[in-house]
Amino acid sequence: MAKRIILRLDYCIGCRACEAACRSRFKGEARIRYGEIAETVMVPLACRHCDEPLCVAACPFDVIQRDEKTGLVYQSSFLCVGCRSCVLACPFGVMDENLMRGISQKCNLCNDRAEGPRCVATCPTGALQFVEEAELTEKKVGVGFVVRSPGRRRP
Repeated sequence: MAKRIILRLDYCIGCRACEAACRSRFKGEARIRYGEIAETVMVPLACRHCDEPLCVAACPFDVIQRDEKTGLVYQSSFLCVGCRSCVLACPFGVMDENLMRGISQKCNLCNDRAEGPRCVATCPTGALQFVEEAELTEKKVGVGFVVRSPGRRRP
């Protein structure tokens, strides 16, 4: 059964502890991003591991794959050439390019940990939760998220 990171927006205080946890695992490179809703409101954005991921379809070198059993959309960063096709294809604006290495990066749900993602474990208010898709009681709202960040083209 696929598990997802969900955000309870009413619980998020914008402390960025989730980003710090992610940076500590990935040697200073956070896989979780922040989106600006208003001038003073920032919310964490993690990969949604879509059922039909556009990043997978956009990658010309098959660097990004989707595991049909777990629903995890994973990337082999070693093979990435930095074309940014996946970054431009993601409708949620959660993929980013590492400026130092020139390759794209994405969340892998900390698949090396049985406890689940570090960002969820670190969240002090419980705003980030890691739940099975079948447990989601609230309706999914919307299909996209507009991110206001310099250098990004979003509809």
